[in-house]
Amino acid sequence: MGVKITRAQESARHAYRRALEKAVRGASKGSGWRAIEGCLFREDSGWFVSVCPSVYIYEQSTKVSISAKPMTIDPIFWDMVGLLENKNAPLSFRLNGAWTCRPPHIDEVSIEEHEDVAVVAGRLLAAANEHLANVVRRWSVEEFLELCRASGGTNDSYLPCVVSTLVALGREHEALETCKSAKERDISGGFHAPEGTFMEMATRWISASMANATRH
Repeated sequence: MGVKITRAQESARHAYRRALEKAVRGASKGSGWRAIEGCLFREDSGWFVSVCPSVYIYEQSTKVSISAKPMTIDPIFWDMVGLLENKNAPLSFRLNGAWTCRPPHIDEVSIEEHEDVAVVAGRLLAAANEHLANVVRRWSVEEFLELCRASGGTNDSYLPCVVSTLVALGREHEALETCKSAKERDISGGFHAPEGTFMEMATRWISASMANATRH
């Protein structure tokens, strides 16, 4: 890390992280938010919003990452990859499940630290409420789609989000072209199964869905 700290200092930072996780769980009670592993999450107005703190060990700094995604896209993703049982998983699965749509961060903000972790947890909750209001009042699914595309870089890191969102918006033809383009560039979409890569599974699912819609 380029920064030297004593074992005692390192131990104190780990203890602080554990204490903050517990304090966040306490702060979430009665707030409308739920907590798991130190993260706050909730569903509101068709959005799944999560706020996750990162306690830096080698410096006195705590930051929180804020993410949001439409509630509609994970079920579409699970349909594509054949994991229908995930639709019955707890809401927290959308945050920490292995096979889920991982959205880019909307923002990352610093949270002022305090010797009383309950104070920090309160500040984290306040930041969560502020960002939730911005998402619910001002954000659209189309803006989420553009964020995923802009954040993906050259390896299209958020393709599962992009493809699932296009389907949710009724833009199946565009979703199919996105899949075909990714396959031509040998991009898998980040998920592999015996049935193939995500791009292969999504291509088959979208093609079948479009064919079925044509028949009816």
